[in-house]
Amino acid sequence: MVEGTKLTGEEWTLESFTGAIHRGGVGLWAWSPERRLAQLDNLCSEFWGTTESVVTIDALFEKVAAEDRHGMMLDWAASATDPQPYSFDFRIGDGAGARWISARGVGGDAGKVGEWVQAIFLDITDRKRAEEAEHLLTSELAHRVSNMFTVARALTAIVARDAKSTPLFAEDLSQRFGVLHEATTMATRSHSLDRGNVRLKDLAERILSPYLNGANISVDVEDAAVASPDKVNDYAMIFHELATNSAKYGALSGGGSLKLVGRVVDHALTLDWTEGAAASGTTKPEGTGFGSRLLKQTIERSLEGRFERTIDDGGLHFRMVVPAS
Repeated sequence: MVEGTKLTGEEWTLESFTGAIHRGGVGLWAWSPERRLAQLDNLCSEFWGTTESVVTIDALFEKVAAEDRHGMMLDWAASATDPQPYSFDFRIGDGAGARWISARGVGGDAGKVGEWVQAIFLDITDRKRAEEAEHLLTSELAHRVSNMFTVARALTAIVARDAKSTPLFAEDLSQRFGVLHEATTMATRSHSLDRGNVRLKDLAERILSPYLNGANISVDVEDAAVASPDKVNDYAMIFHELATNSAKYGALSGGGSLKLVGRVVDHALTLDWTEGAAASGTTKPEGTGFGSRLLKQTIERSLEGRFERTIDDGGLHFRMVVPAS
């Protein structure tokens, strides 16, 4: 052994290594199948939102996200007798603030010291959120490609109604597609964090401009309503989703009216998207598909706001309230 490399004294203590383990997001715990009790170190207690170091496992189970609870309880119980390495993941709490935990250890007698089954809890929240974000991005890409085809069909129909000749039809349609491309590029470039805040009025007008000849559109968003560079793509997705749905079923399908109003009051941004019914009178019930999930994910999680949508025979009213940038 190289002289001077062996850890001694304060360098080689349970406290120093426990600190290193905790800094890595790993908590230490043990449980007694006979007494249905769990012992938690300080970090595990923080994970579970308790100040107690010894708690009943039933009290812990109550804190697990409802949709994870049953499977997690089965995996937990199996660790008492199954002499195999195990790893199972679950959420503590519900909603966007839930913490993802991975329980890991060796089950059965191999993992016991006396009556206690010893193991670790690993905080994997960041990894799980990254996986969710990647999944959302993939789904969003597929959804956006589908939306682009829908928009293309809607714009083609709008331009065709007023086309006087084939050359004029082609020129008009090409210009509208060009503006749509500019809006998408505007969001993508801002998302790269190399630009300043973007006025939401400019972004909305850019996205809605291909429909100007097909509907009565008014954009009244004050200059204080802006998106920071890392949030521009969120607002672009919201405007694209609303515009695409409108092109399918609402005012932008032809003959309707659309008004977008944006105000900033007391550090809160409110956007009201109001549509009068299209000439066809077509309306669509509130959706439950990916588009609706995308709005919910983007507004509630990414922008930390809320929204509501009302659809009736008179048209659509959509309101979102988020913290102002």
